[in-house]
Amino acid sequence: MNDDLQEFLDATAADLGVPGAVVGVIDGDRELIATTGVAAVDTGAAVTESTLFQVGSTSKTFTGTVAMHLVENGALDLDTRVVDVLPDLRLADGEALAALRIRHLLTHSGGFLGDADDRPGWDDDALARNVATFSDLPQFFAPGTIASYSNAGIRLLGRVIETITGETFEQAVQRVVLDPLGMTETFFFPWDVIARPHAVGHVPGENGAMATFPHWPLTRDIAAEGGIVSSVRDQLAYARFQMRGESEGTPPVGDATRLLMQQPHLAAGPPIDAIGLPWLLSRHGSARVVMHGGNISDTQLSEFVMAPEEDLAVTVLTNSGSGKALGAQLVDWCFARLRGIEKPPETAELHAVELLEEMVGTYDAGQWRYDVTRVGDALEFAMVLREDIAALGIPARPPLRLRVRADGALITDADQPVGRVLDAAEGGPELLHVGMRAVRRR
Repeated sequence: MNDDLQEFLDATAADLGVPGAVVGVIDGDRELIATTGVAAVDTGAAVTESTLFQVGSTSKTFTGTVAMHLVENGALDLDTRVVDVLPDLRLADGEALAALRIRHLLTHSGGFLGDADDRPGWDDDALARNVATFSDLPQFFAPGTIASYSNAGIRLLGRVIETITGETFEQAVQRVVLDPLGMTETFFFPWDVIARPHAVGHVPGENGAMATFPHWPLTRDIAAEGGIVSSVRDQLAYARFQMRGESEGTPPVGDATRLLMQQPHLAAGPPIDAIGLPWLLSRHGSARVVMHGGNISDTQLSEFVMAPEEDLAVTVLTNSGSGKALGAQLVDWCFARLRGIEKPPETAELHAVELLEEMVGTYDAGQWRYDVTRVGDALEFAMVLREDIAALGIPARPPLRLRVRADGALITDADQPVGRVLDAAEGGPELLHVGMRAVRRR
């Protein structure tokens, strides 16, 4: 089976133009690992089981695990008011500040703009300096009412962890999660990564060939939401704990808490069903899945998918934007070949096209905007990065054509749901939910 996985990985990565990738699978009592390609086209260094990749937003689940460790030990409660932990915190909306609870940060439902600007610097006060700017973030909805993917909310949770523990965020993760799980190939700081084999991101070059991305896109203030750099072996160790409770040392949380984190706590819109604490919850055919994954500047993309009842977990680490498609195809392959589980085809009964006119406009996501126009029976979403972010060389995405399904889901031409229309009670049509985020019309 490992030969079949290797063959599929090699062929699919080549077809999609992914320079390098690694996949790790927990399949019952065995583990499978396959690698392909190079960590960097400039050096030609091969991807190995030890190659470190930026895992992106899977980092959020580490933050959630530390937070739930504090809840389990009585240092926090899910209903603790955030302002009681951080009395100097300010938000644009005073009522929202008073209502904001720890559970809202874990379930992506704080209601303020979810993508705050990063602050350069690697000093210990990086998170505190960033959170001090949160009064500038517009409040889109009342806390707890809508699940809207929020990097800023998890960033704020990281600052709560620092305040409660008296440690830096990274020290807390090391003590609570990395050391007990024996994750010796997982790091936050570039000076730890640079001395070890690591992947760099890639973007399309002028001649169409892949070129290395000339930036280290991580800053210390995003550690809680996306700062982890890790190997496939460590990601499998993390999966063994989160799926089975296996741990070399004292488990970060007990089984009851670990399983509570994987239960739905707030309904969400497509492409997922619900938010855990803070796992993303969905189904792959007949299988319940607990997942995350991440995206660092469209240059390093990853998947992290567990199907606990199937005793199956898949992690995929890649070093280019097309790694998203590679990860999805590898996950599909593993479910189909190892468990005989296929995704059923989506149905696409369309909503009346008159609804489309209500959604035409420009929607603000902070670091980018969506220019939404009507094209026949569909909407075209043009994602436009803010000029200072585009100047870093992050590749532009092609416009996305979406139709509106009868149940309000926004679907691609392949009938894949990627968002939903919000009703008036949720703030629609001034708010639109796409890519797991509620974005506001200008």
